[in-house]
Amino acid sequence: MATDRNQDLPAVAEPIPLGISIAGGTVLVVGAALLAAAAIPPAELSGRAVVIAAAVGAYAAVVPDLRAVAAVSALAAATFVGFLVHRFGDLTGPGHAWSYAVLIGFAAVLGVGCRYLRSLNLGRDEPASLLRPRSR
Repeated sequence: MATDRNQDLPAVAEPIPLGISIAGGTVLVVGAALLAAAAIPPAELSGRAVVIAAAVGAYAAVVPDLRAVAAVSALAAATFVGFLVHRFGDLTGPGHAWSYAVLIGFAAVLGVGCRYLRSLNLGRDEPASLLRPRSR
């Protein structure tokens, strides 16, 4: 942790290491997979995919490192196919299971986009509005 000797300026936070970000995302994906397996029957693949996609989207909206978001998204897709669709971590089999990976990737892209839009509004005092134009 960095200390700032000049008390006039606020201390700048250090970025979270990549490994810690990926580890946190892994815990989130495993928790979402356990929740989906417990709450949604095995025949409803779309419901299970939505739970995993929601977790990945929320993670992508919070974590600024795109490498961590990509790694966690790939892990989420493999976890979904290997454990929620097929049994015992089998990633081979019918190709329809991998089509849900598009939903998981789309949720990650939406989360990154949400984070980007929030970063555009950081310096403003009022909330961003898409309906009214900016005053100059």
